[in-house]
Amino acid sequence: MPTSKAFVPFGPDAQVQTIDQMTVENDPKRVSVYGRLDITHDQAGLDKARALSALLDAVVARLEASTALPQHTSSSPNTHPMNNPFA
Repeated sequence: MPTSKAFVPFGPDAQVQTIDQMTVENDPKRVSVYGRLDITHDQAGLDKARALSALLDAVVARLEASTALPQHTSSSPNTHPMNNPFA
């Protein structure tokens, strides 16, 4: 389940939250979701669904509160040239 620290989408600090085997990573430019999450038809499944909903609701609220969203942003991470250590 998620940790107790509040998840702040697109916040200044990198954050990671996990729900079961699903990971949500946060940085100022993007929120990345990957892994596997099984939502079962029981109380545990309901808890996982609520945790996922809370994370996604926070992302949507932050995007909706932004006054100047661009149509698109670069989807590639920032990289820099690097020498091949095996060459």
